[in-house]
Amino acid sequence: MTFHPTLDHIVILVSESTLAQLPTKLKDDFLLSPGGAHADGLTHNRLILLQDGVYIELIAFFDNADPEERKKHRWGQLKENTIVDWAHTLNQESDFAAVRRRVNGEQGVYAYTDLIPGGRRRPDGVELEWAISAATFAHDGNLVPGELPFWCLDRTPRHLRVPYQENQQTQHPSGVKGVSKVAVRVAEDQYLSVKQVYDSIHDERGTWHYVVPNKAKTEHRVEVTTASQGQHAPHITITLAGGSRSSIEVLPGLVFEVEPKV
Repeated sequence: MTFHPTLDHIVILVSESTLAQLPTKLKDDFLLSPGGAHADGLTHNRLILLQDGVYIELIAFFDNADPEERKKHRWGQLKENTIVDWAHTLNQESDFAAVRRRVNGEQGVYAYTDLIPGGRRRPDGVELEWAISAATFAHDGNLVPGELPFWCLDRTPRHLRVPYQENQQTQHPSGVKGVSKVAVRVAEDQYLSVKQVYDSIHDERGTWHYVVPNKAKTEHRVEVTTASQGQHAPHITITLAGGSRSSIEVLPGLVFEVEPKV
């Protein structure tokens, strides 16, 4: 049976000043939910919760974060106001071993790391715990985030981290309800190796689908394309589902395509 991972969230890096005072355009289209400070003390976030159970994370480094520690962070040197990463999840942490085995065993270029504990404290004091695994090059580490999804596996109930069913914060003025597509643009010389990893993650060849926490009838898909000369790679875009407009500018220079209401 084909394996479909669950899309968990999309990560957008912003400055601390932007996180403190988000653009009016963004707030006109989306309702913002509280996030909190992460356990490493370097970052904090706010969330855009979607009806399909996926969320968009707006994350910022604290201005007083140790510069050397920030350099070590996987997102510490990436461009602000861009999608820098995205995550899958699973219903059970124990299911990850099979995914990791397929990826690490079927091709020799990329590998997923051992799970690393993480967490944050919500503003109401609730402690959240999870474990993360990110893709690396199998032999020399250090892969630019976003080319392949990382994994975010909950060790406390997911509904505490993503309370999309517990309030009205998913009723966005834009009408957006979820994420229908994640598209990743990679360097041409990496395409075949990256494609093999997606084949291994999804346990299917060439066409990759994911599910969402709040099960939906619409099709959800991952697409990988190659960068042409002069284009940046990796580069991540998402397509949102619902709403009446064809696109939404969420931050200066960052535009989401939108599929119409179904």
